[in-house]
Amino acid sequence: MQFVGIDLHTNRFTCCYLNEDGKEKTMRTFELSPEDLKGFYKTLTRDTIVLIEATVNTFDFAKLFRHAVQEVIIANTYQLKNINLSDKKTDKVDADKLARMLKLQVLGGEKLIVGVTIPPKEISDLRSLFASYRIIRKQITQTKNRIHSLLKENLYPFIKEYIFGKKTRKAIRSISQDQILSFRINFWMDSLERLESSFGILEERIKIAGAPFMKEIDILSSLSSLSVITALAIIADIIDVSRFRNSKKFASYLRSAPRVESSNEHTIIKSTNKAGRKLSITLLSQSLNHFRDSNKKLNAWYGRLSIYKKKGVVRMALCRRVFTEIYQVLKKNEYHRFINPRLHGKKMLEYKNLLERNNIVFQENYQIPA
Repeated sequence: MQFVGIDLHTNRFTCCYLNEDGKEKTMRTFELSPEDLKGFYKTLTRDTIVLIEATVNTFDFAKLFRHAVQEVIIANTYQLKNINLSDKKTDKVDADKLARMLKLQVLGGEKLIVGVTIPPKEISDLRSLFASYRIIRKQITQTKNRIHSLLKENLYPFIKEYIFGKKTRKAIRSISQDQILSFRINFWMDSLERLESSFGILEERIKIAGAPFMKEIDILSSLSSLSVITALAIIADIIDVSRFRNSKKFASYLRSAPRVESSNEHTIIKSTNKAGRKLSITLLSQSLNHFRDSNKKLNAWYGRLSIYKKKGVVRMALCRRVFTEIYQVLKKNEYHRFINPRLHGKKMLEYKNLLERNNIVFQENYQIPA
């Protein structure tokens, strides 16, 4: 058996090869070029197990050779930070650490690292689109803040809802006779409208890319306050609900469950699981009030907790409650118990019409219990 730890970079990667008997260690560095990759493939066998740290290009790199080895394990970066075997930082040291951790895990039975799931292409495409989605959304917020700041500086005390309303933007553009101020306001307004146009195109592209997950979207959109976009964000994060043993694991992976440490009589509530994904919690937290308002029981529960707990703690607890309901409907393959049939039908009709306008074929013959 051969253990290989790989320290992967943008243009090259360093490999540490360890044999099962531990008598031989080899270090080699390869370029990410067709010629060097051929040389790397020759060093692998069906008895090889590989460990790589998760980076932006790890998944595509692993797909190149995982068919030729026994197993490829992709380690979460946050997990590796908690396992420090050396303070020295070089590519060879990093590759050596990975190889030794891998050998210890396989031969010693120590579960040091839980491998990251390599997503299928449809999920990879969704995740890459959502990365652009978050960047543009952030740029829109920054641009709006800049316009608002300009107006406040010059004693125009308008709230954001007024400044960026469809009917008032024209008035805001011509609000000042000062040439420099007028130029700056119109410059940022033009930038904002370009970003908003790009954002709309990107949002439509995400919905089109989500067509293979029509059944999951149908189930998730049965939660009254869950949009198609948020449903697709959840799908992109989790890949498949069957990966999670229970709702606690599900909520923890989506960064809504805090870590708890206890010693003797002391209990410490720490931050949420940094090894999980954060896209879903980011989008969900922005529409939490809609979830609360759409469910009287949830609203009453939120009100009771708010009396004696901090607002941030209660909001995170509400996120966990919503993720638990999401887990249950996906696991049971059924609509939410408080479904609004009219609203749900409207969301799905709009989504299907979008796919049909773009000549996208989607699944319609699935069965979901009423």
